Amino acid sequence: MQIDARGIAVRYGSREAISNIDLRVAPGEILGIIGPNGSGKSTLVRALGGLRAPDRGEVLLDGRGLDTIGRRERGRVIALVPQETHVSFPLKVRDLVLLGRSPHTGAFGWESARDLDVARRAMERTDVLALADRPIDELSGGERQRAVLARALAQEPRVLLLDEPTTYLDLRHTVLLLDLVATLCAEEQLTVVLVLHDLNLAGMYCDRLALLSDGHLHSYGAPAEVLVYKDLCEVYGTDLYVAPNDVTGQIVVLPLPARLQAPGGRAKGSRQS
Repeated sequence: MQIDARGIAVRYGSREAISNIDLRVAPGEILGIIGPNGSGKSTLVRALGGLRAPDRGEVLLDGRGLDTIGRRERGRVIALVPQETHVSFPLKVRDLVLLGRSPHTGAFGWESARDLDVARRAMERTDVLALADRPIDELSGGERQRAVLARALAQEPRVLLLDEPTTYLDLRHTVLLLDLVATLCAEEQLTVVLVLHDLNLAGMYCDRLALLSDGHLHSYGAPAEVLVYKDLCEVYGTDLYVAPNDVTGQIVVLPLPARLQAPGGRAKGSRQS
């Protein structure tokens, strides 16, 4: 399903968190949302998922206004993995994942054999099947995040919104998660919006990037067009090393300590683009 944001703005009181955002995410595409803290990344994701209606502009899903689509229908096609998930009582992982089937179950909410199979497959893909009988409040942050992703996959969505999904993950599970997302895009034409602080992962996995600055879209395009030294230093307010990897050609972005920064903002001995 295609997402179109047309001039959307979201205001919290007198402060405009995002302003005049225009973007498009096609089926089978991963759009990465990057930018410093407070730049509006989470607000944008919530607006794209229908959790926060824009104060101006509109969000379209396959040409339909998101505000015209009912919550149950939205739940069948859009899944969101937030930065933090708070569970008010100690559900087991299996029960948490089965909540993802709620938009698909009948009036009485009984899970069918297929619902159980979909939930099991989601737990396998996120490497939490062995934790199925563990209470969610006994899990580590990374284990909980993978369980929440399994719940999202159990929805069988067409649109997957991920807000900093790798925050609590170790290296192996970071790669597992992002490889899984890339596979879903390629094989099932899933539409993905992915918020990441790690610019190297963003450049490696995303088809396009949207760089936010103070709620505005600073730059938007292919990773090589967005991960540019001058723009990144300006938006993040610090000096960086930005150069292609000699082996892969992938753009590498590293923060620089003050001792490696030269007068004028360019790093000593660097090859920034």
